[in-house]
Amino acid sequence: PRCTYLRCSIMIGESTQQARERDEQLSTLLGSTLETIIHQLCYQRIIYPADSFVLHRHLGVRCFASRVPQVSQYISSFLEVAVPSVIRGFCSSIVFFVLEEEVVASNNSRGVGERTGGTEVVERFVFEFDVDQVVGTVEHEEKIKGQQDEMDIEDLQKQSADKKDSELVVEARSQLERSLKECLLRCIALRKRRRRAKERQENMSFKLSMRTKVESAAKDCSELTNALKEGDFLIPASNSCNFSKGGSLRPIKQIDLTSSCGMRMNFGMEIKSL
Repeated sequence: PRCTYLRCSIMIGESTQQARERDEQLSTLLGSTLETIIHQLCYQRIIYPADSFVLHRHLGVRCFASRVPQVSQYISSFLEVAVPSVIRGFCSSIVFFVLEEEVVASNNSRGVGERTGGTEVVERFVFEFDVDQVVGTVEHEEKIKGQQDEMDIEDLQKQSADKKDSELVVEARSQLERSLKECLLRCIALRKRRRRAKERQENMSFKLSMRTKVESAAKDCSELTNALKEGDFLIPASNSCNFSKGGSLRPIKQIDLTSSCGMRMNFGMEIKSL
């Protein structure tokens, strides 16, 4: 699967066009890895038949991706909105839900239950984010402009600063790539989900959601604002994303790149409380 969101960027160095282009490489790396992990979760949690997936490589790791166009489109469309929201600090977490459609017993000859229209949350996988530095906000642009007004840097000093900035970007990308690769490997190493009693694969599905820190923040993220306006994103009922008896979060991988990328990410699996 290929990611199409190249409009967001993590802040490394000063806010110049060249820096923005380099920063896009980092955010695209983050987004493409999230996309790969979501596809892998669809395979591992037995949501769709195994023969509907194909092997591919991401960061040199063999993993599975759905070859169903509707599934791939849903994931990529979601991330086109969610990733800019994460990078700009509006989204605190992305959640992958494993769902089972509720059915009731039926007396028909096939012995197939009738769907009620409701769903039950079976598992949740949570990506929690904390982004300290963001490019593209009004506050950041004003801060950079103020620094430029106060500083008179000679050409030689500027070249030295640009070189140092470039080295920091390379190191930040390297650290982020290593951390995200470890996160993907941890995901692949998860034990495959066991089917529950009377579970039927045709009743299984998944959905993606994002949690925002402040509701009013959406107006500062055009991707999220447009998605809400056009009806692509909906605010669900509070109980539609919760376990019926509560849940407990088990950490899978923690990433702390505050010093290089200004970002922290916690990846965990939430299961039902017994």
